[in-house]
Amino acid sequence: MNILIMSDTHFSKGFSLNSNILQHISKSDMIVHCGDFTSREFYDFLNTSKKLIAVRGNNDNQLSEILSPEAYADISGFGVTVVHGHFVRLETLHHKYSDSDIIIFGHTHHPSVENFEGQLIINPGSLTANRYLDYNTFMMMTLNENQRPVVNIFKTV
Repeated sequence: MNILIMSDTHFSKGFSLNSNILQHISKSDMIVHCGDFTSREFYDFLNTSKKLIAVRGNNDNQLSEILSPEAYADISGFGVTVVHGHFVRLETLHHKYSDSDIIIFGHTHHPSVENFEGQLIINPGSLTANRYLDYNTFMMMTLNENQRPVVNIFKTV
């Protein structure tokens, strides 16, 4: 299963996506968004794919009736938790969600992939406003039962 992972898109009215991200959206089996859509329009765009798992970020006031602060899914035999990250201390994510094999979070705008005590902890960075980097990012994760997850970081301009 190919999973597109993004966060902190912070689109207000209108949005523009380059062809690279559009190709990944169409090729993915699932899309995970870790919150801070900021607008209903981009959420609706991704949700029309019927393959979206999304959570509410601290700037998603327009989506508070639709999105929860966390989501859990069993994907190809892996327990996956998705959170934005503003309600938990990042240092303790692995404790709070100890039953999850994979934890995906956003909020910091800083991409990272870490293995911690048997858990994969992923932050895709920001599709539009990475902090500390000169480029923006999203990730693709391949999950197949009984195989190690493969995560790739992609840069956007």
